[in-house]
Amino acid sequence: MELLDFLIKNWMLVIVFVGSGALLFLWPQIQNRFSPAAGVSTLEATRLINAGSIVVIDVRDPAAYAEGHLGKAINIPLAEIRGKLPELRKKSPKNVLIYCDRGQKSLAAAKVLAEADKTIHNLQGGLAAWKEAGLPVEKTPEKAPEKKPAKKAEKTQEKSSEKTHGKSKK
Repeated sequence: MELLDFLIKNWMLVIVFVGSGALLFLWPQIQNRFSPAAGVSTLEATRLINAGSIVVIDVRDPAAYAEGHLGKAINIPLAEIRGKLPELRKKSPKNVLIYCDRGQKSLAAAKVLAEADKTIHNLQGGLAAWKEAGLPVEKTPEKAPEKKPAKKAEKTQEKSSEKTHGKSKK
C-alpha cells in the first residue's frame, strides 16, 4: 500500500523515470534510423570485406589504430574526415565501412561521409563488437629506434681508451 501511495503522490517522477529508461534503450535505434549509414553486424561487415569492393575506414586516433584495427583498414581520424573527402570521392569502391571503438564516433563520421556520394556502412558496436566476436585484429608494428652513426661511436671509444691508457696527442 505504501508503494502505491508513493507512485500516486509522485506520478511525475515515475513518468520521468520510465521515460528516461525507455530513451536509454531506444536512443541507439533512433540514431541509426536517422543516420546516413546503415548499421551492420560483424557478420555483415565480414561479408562486405571479403567481397572486396569496400573501403574500410577506422575513425579512431592513430595510437588506437596502431594498437589494433581491422585488416585493410585505413586510418582517418574523425577530425580529419572532412579534409579527406576529395580523396575519398576518387576511391573506386562505392561502399565504405566505417568503425570506431564502440560505434558512436563512426556515426558522426557517417554524416560527413554522406557528402562523398558513397554507400556507408557503420559497424555496430565498433571494434569492441569485432573483438568480442573473436574476429582477427591487426596491429601496426612499432618502428625500430634509429641507430646512431657508427663513426661517432668509434671516435668516442678511441678517445676514452686513450685517456684510460694515459696516452694523449700533445
